[in-house]
Amino acid sequence: MAGTAQITPKVPPRKSASSPRHRPVASSSTPTTLGYRMPGEFEPHACTWLSWPGATSRAWADAGAITAEIVAVANAIRRFEPVRVAVDPEFLAEAVHQLGPDFELVVIPVDDIWTRDSGPTFLVGPNGTLAATTWNFNAWGNKFDQHGKDALLAQRIASCVDAPSFAASIVAEGGGLHVDGEGTVVVTESSILHPNRNPGMSRAEVELALHGWLGTSKVIWIPGKAHDAITDGHIDGLMTFVRPGVALFELSDDSSDPHHHIFKEQLRALELATDARGRHIEIALLKSPAKYPNDAPDFCGVYVNCLILNGAVLLPAFGDRKADAVAVEVFARAFPDRRTVQIRIDAIAAGGGGIHCITQQQPMPRS
Repeated sequence: MAGTAQITPKVPPRKSASSPRHRPVASSSTPTTLGYRMPGEFEPHACTWLSWPGATSRAWADAGAITAEIVAVANAIRRFEPVRVAVDPEFLAEAVHQLGPDFELVVIPVDDIWTRDSGPTFLVGPNGTLAATTWNFNAWGNKFDQHGKDALLAQRIASCVDAPSFAASIVAEGGGLHVDGEGTVVVTESSILHPNRNPGMSRAEVELALHGWLGTSKVIWIPGKAHDAITDGHIDGLMTFVRPGVALFELSDDSSDPHHHIFKEQLRALELATDARGRHIEIALLKSPAKYPNDAPDFCGVYVNCLILNGAVLLPAFGDRKADAVAVEVFARAFPDRRTVQIRIDAIAAGGGGIHCITQQQPMPRS
């Protein structure tokens, strides 16, 4: 892709708002029954998807700051794997100008930058086939109005890569789940069981849906953070899998933090759990920074909201020099075969998300 700007209007900008080109698979067929599974993030990627800031992003962030950080993240990812950027037609010229000629831009209606939550969860299946689960995105429990384009983003991205899409039987977001690629999915009770997403559904019903649309067989439930005003406590703000059976978990060691006891409960739940293979998970601990670069009320100041790449792991920096350096050391020990790359994302974090929140990996199908 290097050397030419690939403007790929696979979803026509004026025609696609109502109906993506590729029809979703009927909900009576689940990905699991057809042999699909969600790979672990640490498995090989074909590329990573980002979204160029749309009109909604510009309502909560300075356009110059947010686009500059998206460019920085895209360039960091591109060092290790291809990048595809979903761009709303209104901002296509801007994206071409700021990103330059080395990125594949895909014209898709987009509201915001949170590709992890509104985009597809990619799956791999028999004979190396690619598919996608769509989670019926409802703007984190109908908290926001200006996300009509994002509600269709998952299906549209799947269409762009000719992957069949499966509409899940529950409402969820990609940042609300982590899988180990061997049958285990970790979720928080406060998010996926919240009545603003799945009212009246039991834990058993949600587990059945997760297994059907992820190819998993074991759910690990973490208490979550009900005080999280946007996501209701996504799991990608607490932990990430390093590999099957091993995880990084982040917590604040400030005992004066009013939520300090919640972190302890969450850690204890993960320590007591066993995964789909019957293993107790080996947990490496990571401390959150003691200070943030600004006082935004929803600032996402956690390192584990990172992205595992082909040969690297990309994590945020927050300007707390000691904590930032310690985080790099912890990640380097956890991922000795990958480069550890740190990047400032102050504007993105002020909006309530991190590097994981703005990205979505497309796995490399294997035959």
